[in-house]
Amino acid sequence: MKDWNADLYRKFEEQRTLPAKDLMSNIEHKGVRSILDVGCGPGNSTEQLAHKWSDAKIVGIDKSPNMLEQAKQRLPDCQFELADANKDLKRLGKFDIVFSNAAIQWMPNHDQLIPRLYSMLNEQGALAVQIPDTRYMGITVAIEQAAMDIRWADKLAHLSPFCMQDMGYYYDICSTLSSDCLLWETKYYHVMDSREHIIEWYRSAGMRPYHDALGNRQDIADFENLVLHRMKKHYEVQQDGKVLFPFTRLFFVFYKNKR
Repeated sequence: MKDWNADLYRKFEEQRTLPAKDLMSNIEHKGVRSILDVGCGPGNSTEQLAHKWSDAKIVGIDKSPNMLEQAKQRLPDCQFELADANKDLKRLGKFDIVFSNAAIQWMPNHDQLIPRLYSMLNEQGALAVQIPDTRYMGITVAIEQAAMDIRWADKLAHLSPFCMQDMGYYYDICSTLSSDCLLWETKYYHVMDSREHIIEWYRSAGMRPYHDALGNRQDIADFENLVLHRMKKHYEVQQDGKVLFPFTRLFFVFYKNKR
């Protein structure tokens, strides 16, 4: 998959950062000295971590050079590393908080990934994760339907870019590691200017694998137009002309031998 477009991703940064704020507000840890931000992107979540725990050493990791370049410009006092969280990260050491906001849905094998991240915690440390649950969203349904169109089904029908499960799956993993865990779900209602703005939001993330597979600009434009047509029944225009974009996210925080 091609590298991320960090500028496009940041266009809806305020909305993308809100879950990160909600996640860190539910972390109970005193005297935080070190934090690992997994899938830090352009540094929007890292920035919030730095504000909340200003004395902590913060390391952000991501697979995208474009994202990391923006993160480094934004937070020159933090450490950023090009790294794959599905690989061995022992060289980075251990942390009081391992944090991940809207990142592990791009990573496979959560039954292996989560215990590996947990192993990077210091005693009494916290693993805090937020995962977008896009499985039943209107735009997801529209994309899946559009991908079956005969014009490009051979390129798109097999795509399944996200790796996510229901909350019970994550509880089963967490409960084998810790008896102290907090899990919750939040549905955000983002107020968008139009259905086209929902497409624009998703263009920088969930639609990237489809764009990469299509390659051709005209095919991409035709695909997006079909997605827009398919999604109309899922997103009504409100009386003031705005469109509500419901977005469900899963959260869990659990601790290593918390006292």
